Parts: sequence; structure tokens; C-alpha cells
Amino acid sequence: MVLAAGGSSRFGSPKQLVVFAGETLVARAARSALEAGANPVIVVLGANAELVRAALDGIEPLTIVVNSEWETGLASSLRAGLAEAKMTDADAVFISLADQPHVDSESFRALIASFNKEHRVVAASYSGTVGVPVIIGREHFDELLQLQGDAGAGQWLRSHRSDVTEVPLVAAAEDLDTPTDVQRLQREYFLHRDGA
Repeated sequence: MVLAAGGSSRFGSPKQLVVFAGETLVARAARSALEAGANPVIVVLGANAELVRAALDGIEPLTIVVNSEWETGLASSLRAGLAEAKMTDADAVFISLADQPHVDSESFRALIASFNKEHRVVAASYSGTVGVPVIIGREHFDELLQLQGDAGAGQWLRSHRSDVTEVPLVAAAEDLDTPTDVQRLQREYFLHRDGA
């Protein structure tokens, strides 16, 4: 599940549509999930849904869910995606965000490799905490569906930390909240690409 419903209030424009390494952040997140073997890949849209949906053209198969309550906070998007996942026979849900530019299919595979019958909550660990991306077993869906407001999977994880299998994932430490973050990201990308 890729959560991409936010209004980017601090950002000033839809950050899901920021282009990094030749593609939009939302397309990158969805493609990475597909390449890692996630099935189905559910993308939850909300603010600017039609614009963001257009950025996903050509990436398939995807299941698009539009969260009409996205303004109430992150939990509503999580619930919308989980409700869709619950209708499948999926044993777990993989939750990721559209604004973690360095998280890719390799990152997803690292978490998938640690998920099994004994390890039913597998989360990225970085900067002294745990957070998304995360894989959560189906038996926890009903509890997650009770989350409200801006409480997302990260808050739930931290309250269940003793049950979490942590996978160090430095790539997850950076997210994009402001245009300055994007400028820094683009500068680092071009420096790296050009070998400087």
C-alpha cells in the first residue's frame, strides 16, 4: 500500500508529483512496490487525486483507492487502504509513503525477507526509531482500522515496539516536507549522477 493522499500543506504543491531520478515520487513508490513483488499494489489518493492518478498512468497493475476523508488525517488513508486489502486474501499489508525518495524495491525486499510466521510486524529502523515502510500481518488489520486523526502506522508501531522485527534502513530516514528538502535532494542526485 502506497499512501499518497496528503495535501502537502507545508510543501505548497503536490509533493507526490515531485520528479526525482526521472519520475514522480508517487510513480517511483508504486513501481518499486510492484518490482518487489507486492500484489496487489494499492495506492491511496486524496488531495489532487486526478493529478496524482495521471502520474500513475502506465504503471500496472495498481488498485487505486480515493480517500474522500483525507483532510481528517493520515489514519483515514490508512483505513481506506486497509479496507481494500482486507477484501483480498493477503496475509499482510506493506505500508509505504510516496515522500521517501530513497526507498526503492531493494528496500522493500529487505523487509520482505524478514517477514514470516514468527515475525509478523517488520519495520524499517532509522534515526533511533521505527517507522514506515513496514509489513504488518493480517491479524493486526482490525486494530489498525481503529486509528484516528493523524495517527499512522508509525505511532502504532512505536506502541507495539516489543513485537516489531526491526530492519535497519537508512534510506527511509529522509522524507520531503518542504521545497528546500527537494532542492537538497535534487542537488545531491545530480552531484551523485555526475560523479562529483
